[in-house]
Amino acid sequence: MSSDYYEMLRITSAASFEEVHKAYRLLAMQFHPDRNPTPEAASTMIAINEAYAVLSEPASRRQYDQERRKGQPFDIAGSIVRAAHETLLKQGWTVAQNTESTLLLENEHRAVRVSVVPRLDSGLLKKIGRQFAGFSVVLAVEIETPINLSLQAAVIDLMHSSHHGAPFPDDVYRQLFNPFL
Repeated sequence: MSSDYYEMLRITSAASFEEVHKAYRLLAMQFHPDRNPTPEAASTMIAINEAYAVLSEPASRRQYDQERRKGQPFDIAGSIVRAAHETLLKQGWTVAQNTESTLLLENEHRAVRVSVVPRLDSGLLKKIGRQFAGFSVVLAVEIETPINLSLQAAVIDLMHSSHHGAPFPDDVYRQLFNPFL
């Protein structure tokens, strides 16, 4: 197995058939060579088709998941990151963007970019802070100290249920992140 089909389709391993199909359709629209003239579009489309063929067929997916688990050591950080990601999706905010490690959530006139990472250091925090001009929150399993906290980003330590850095702009934001505090 040279690549992770779930990452390729930008979904989690818990994705339903409908989520697999939706992710495939979105990527196919983006990378189909008839729509995308870039040189890598054709090879990307081949990889997307291969991932979809395996993950959309229940027996193939079960076999793929078994092989995938054999090749991966148990990763507690990955489990925590996935659980945090799923918890955020259930909070009732509108999801404007959703990747494995980043969510852009909106609620009326509010918006927050949430990054969910296994390990956070000052360099990664600085990079995350530059990617979004508005309020950002980083949920991290492990935080390498010392960390240079940004005024624009709040950091939540998932292992210790603690909040560092920027305050929440109001109680609506705080409620979104209450499950982690």
